[in-house]
Amino acid sequence: MEKWISILQTHSEVLTVASIVVMGLILAISLSRILRQIKRLNRSLTSITNNIQAYFDVIMQEEVQEQEQAQMQGKQQMHENVQSEHTEGAPTSADLDGKRKEEEEVFNAVLQEYFS
Repeated sequence: MEKWISILQTHSEVLTVASIVVMGLILAISLSRILRQIKRLNRSLTSITNNIQAYFDVIMQEEVQEQEQAQMQGKQQMHENVQSEHTEGAPTSADLDGKRKEEEEVFNAVLQEYFS
């Protein structure tokens, strides 16, 4: 035991430097692993963001198409009303609300799938 104590006392400077180097290596390895994990998470987040953006683009295109179709149907119905004086009901607000709720449910389901 006394031999170990004397060795530690005589080589304390070398052991201090060696322990600092070992701690530095452990820290460097830990930091490199953390950086790799951050890169993976960043790639995943970018992928999720791109998928969500594509989904929003599809929804916006569908809404524009639906609006155009509704306008075309409205014009056709107005034309038919003028000709036949027989009115067919346009989509009611309840129908539109139901359709919006369905779209919201689909949207929420997609978001849950991406983030789960």
